[in-house]
Amino acid sequence: MGLGITYAQHFDQYFVNKTLRIDYLHIGNFHQESLEIDHFTAGGTWNGTREYLIEPHNYGDITVEVYDSLSNKLIFSRSYSCLFTEYRTTERGMTEIDSMEESVNIPFPKNTVRLKFTAFDRKRVPTTLSISYFNPRTSATEPMVKENKVMTLHKGSTPDKAIDILFIPDGYAKSDAKLLKKDMKRFASYVMKCTPYKEMAKKVNIRAIEGYSEESGITQPQNNIYRKTLVNCTYNALDLDRYLMCPGVWNLHEVADDAPYDVIVIICNSEKYGGGGIYNFYCTVYNHGDYPDYVIVHEMGHLIGGLADEYYTSEVSVQDFYPAGIEPVEPNLTTLVDFDSKWKNELPENTQIPTPPAVKGTPEYDQLGVYEGGGYVAKGVYRPTMHCTMHQIGYNDFCPVCRKALEEVLDYYSK
Repeated sequence: MGLGITYAQHFDQYFVNKTLRIDYLHIGNFHQESLEIDHFTAGGTWNGTREYLIEPHNYGDITVEVYDSLSNKLIFSRSYSCLFTEYRTTERGMTEIDSMEESVNIPFPKNTVRLKFTAFDRKRVPTTLSISYFNPRTSATEPMVKENKVMTLHKGSTPDKAIDILFIPDGYAKSDAKLLKKDMKRFASYVMKCTPYKEMAKKVNIRAIEGYSEESGITQPQNNIYRKTLVNCTYNALDLDRYLMCPGVWNLHEVADDAPYDVIVIICNSEKYGGGGIYNFYCTVYNHGDYPDYVIVHEMGHLIGGLADEYYTSEVSVQDFYPAGIEPVEPNLTTLVDFDSKWKNELPENTQIPTPPAVKGTPEYDQLGVYEGGGYVAKGVYRPTMHCTMHQIGYNDFCPVCRKALEEVLDYYSK
């Protein structure tokens, strides 16, 4: 469960204090996939950790590795997931080829580097998608352009010593200016009043882009509602009504360039329940209606902690997302294939595995165990507790396993 961070890189030896963004297309379906780099964007400063540049775990579906081209030494890596991987497991993704935008930031190299992108399927089988080179002297780059004001909502430390969470508003017209500012502050308070962010406040920064849309509201194609907005979020992603996502990832990062950021949270001006979160990619949340406090910390659980959904009764579009006989990579699920790598050593003595369901109001209801049902299926996948923010609607209710995963990430970014 621990990060086991032991590998410290020398940032100044290989990188300058600037960011290089790689924008590419992820193309294919269940049977095939490829990656096509479209362009590079450079500018700003590098805001991630400078002490630990090698990914301490690989929760994501994609890993980008940066090698010094002369010594062939691995000098940076980052793991993340993407909407494309989910698309491949849908019914439509079994036959139809799609192309989706993706972006990843790396520190700007001093010398020529080799870039290697590797995809992992649900069985963690790797496939090399792309190998290319970037020469800081000859490779073409586009500049990062700052266009919008930035609101500071919580400052725990400098950008290189904290996780930088960036809120991007979508569907707020100029006439919604007061609402935008009010909502950004409100959602920041939801985060900072929730454990473990509250206890680790000095390791968290939250900022917001003060950016406006042409029209108010969010696109709902299933209701024939279309809006021109700042980053063009839309409901019905992957044909699931409440799944609220942002197809235009390149534009999303262009908007984000206005501020330091490690992760992006999109706050959508909509009364319709919805949201979505993908590890080290982005997450979305709606601003009106019931449970927005729960939705933002739940989706940030996916985004920051690599946490899985623990529910198994709601409608989802993915199929066979956790194959039988394979241990899930997410820290809060197990199939008991490799339970030793999960929370086994944290269980109370003599805990029954699997653990029988407990009734609310009994001491057993709050006990760490191995409860069947999670990851969208009722049988064969197990979660740590009877109740958790990743399992059911409940604000500030992360179980010990999920809480520990989030704490480790906040520690990682603060090094």
